Amino acid sequence: MQTDFSAVLTSRPHQPTEGTLIVGPWQVTLDAASASIVHQPGLSAVMKGQIYDLDAQGLLRLYRQCGPDFARRFDGAFSVVLFDEAQGLIVAVTDRVGSHKLYAAYAGERVTLSTRPDHPDFTGRPYDLAGLASVLVTGSTLNGLTLHQGVQTLSRASSYRVEPGGMVQQPYWAGQLAQDHDTRPEAELREELAELLKRSVRRRVEGLRGAVHLSLSGGHDSRGVLSLLAATGQDLHTFSYTQGKQAARSDTRVADALAAQYGTRHEHLQAYQGDLLATLRRNAAWGHGVTNFCDEVDAWDTLEGESVTDLFTGDQIFEMHAYPLTDISEQLVKRHIEPFSTLGSLADRLNPGLSPALEAAWTAEVETIRASAARFADPYQQELVLVADQLLPYRLLPWRERYGGRFARIHLPYLDAAVLDFLYRLPPDTLAGKRLFVDTLRDLDPALYTVPLARSQGYEADWHAELIKHREAVKEELLSGPSRLDAAIDPQAIRAVLDSLALPADGRRSMLKGQVRQTLGTFRHSEMGQKIFGRAQLRAPLISPATWLLRVLTLRALDADTRTR
Repeated sequence: MQTDFSAVLTSRPHQPTEGTLIVGPWQVTLDAASASIVHQPGLSAVMKGQIYDLDAQGLLRLYRQCGPDFARRFDGAFSVVLFDEAQGLIVAVTDRVGSHKLYAAYAGERVTLSTRPDHPDFTGRPYDLAGLASVLVTGSTLNGLTLHQGVQTLSRASSYRVEPGGMVQQPYWAGQLAQDHDTRPEAELREELAELLKRSVRRRVEGLRGAVHLSLSGGHDSRGVLSLLAATGQDLHTFSYTQGKQAARSDTRVADALAAQYGTRHEHLQAYQGDLLATLRRNAAWGHGVTNFCDEVDAWDTLEGESVTDLFTGDQIFEMHAYPLTDISEQLVKRHIEPFSTLGSLADRLNPGLSPALEAAWTAEVETIRASAARFADPYQQELVLVADQLLPYRLLPWRERYGGRFARIHLPYLDAAVLDFLYRLPPDTLAGKRLFVDTLRDLDPALYTVPLARSQGYEADWHAELIKHREAVKEELLSGPSRLDAAIDPQAIRAVLDSLALPADGRRSMLKGQVRQTLGTFRHSEMGQKIFGRAQLRAPLISPATWLLRVLTLRALDADTRTR
């Protein structure tokens, strides 16, 4: 389990309270498990996550040797706050990819640093308009936003010095494609990458006791981790999500075949067990408004009951679009950074007095993100910036942290520092369609692709139908009382959208048509489809009423959860 911590800083009083730290102008009160705190004379630290090749005492010694610059000299998945009593410094450090979030807020002479997005010092604040708009449009809080005014998410790969006037940021790792690419033959590049991947997995399993668990799907990424873990001899258990009848090439069916090939104990986890209200409540209580709606919260609930301690996943940043996307608008769509206009007619459901402000706030954020990518001429560098600065830290990794990370340590071997440094030296074309990465996996394990790739997920519920089925219960529980969200969206407007949902006369035929459209759309945007028909422009689809409702109802459930605590 990744234990959360909080540090509340107040201006140093004349009579310090017992059990607090005095650091420069600050009196510090820590709320953290004792195992998360490490001490040396005049120096303390609190950490969530883990570091590699270095213990906690070694981390403090490294800080003594190098000062705040120490962050670039070690690797891990963490958020750390150091309290240097001798120098009067408080330094907060995030890892290279932002795997464990650290939130900060100032309130007069009080500063709160916490890995908990639901800290009381945060949730008592009004909604941040850009943060709320980000959730409504994209499903998550991008670009360092939160739902609460004055609360920021500290950026990845940075150290921050806490001062009375604010946080002073110092990035320690840029993560940009090198100007001079590695020009060695691709065979040599694959050989180096293979060794880096094996080392990354070894350093993560070293010292682990008991079984490790892998979320196994039918794509490239998790099967690569499967092969790498199997080669270590570690006791490995795999699991996949399932929902309803499975197609022959669904993730679930392909994962079954892969698990059989590598001899792992494999488990099917029911993604959704039919209680929509419970699903909404869990998304609120676990996601805290910083993650996308999770389709498979019931599966995570089951997994938590099985005493799982270590979870491996295949998150990576090797996959660039098969063709360079020279239009940044397409880059944004590719990475789920949609404009406010994708709300379509659902924007009319927002309260007229606030809707323009929400649109303006989100449009300003999108333009900031666009400008950050536009600094680079190379389309692949632009795409990497969007992946590293937005997709990973604000869309994918918060989901890992807030769901699986509640009860287990999360291990991300493809995001190892040495692997990332190697990635940024590569010629951009080797990243297109994961070419070098996939070829490396084939070199490592020629039998890895004996089982074909999956063609469909196989575990997403029909949320449109579920909202209709549970419509009256949703109205009674989530729309009957007041909510902070009422200022932005009147509950009657939510009721109207809910009431507008209707099942098609021939549900099965409609479902089949939808599957056909999805399959054709996937093929049209595939490398083969674009070779046949020419390059397909990426356009942001309109947000469906069901998707909008899930986001809005989760926000209302979050508000209710906050009020009851």
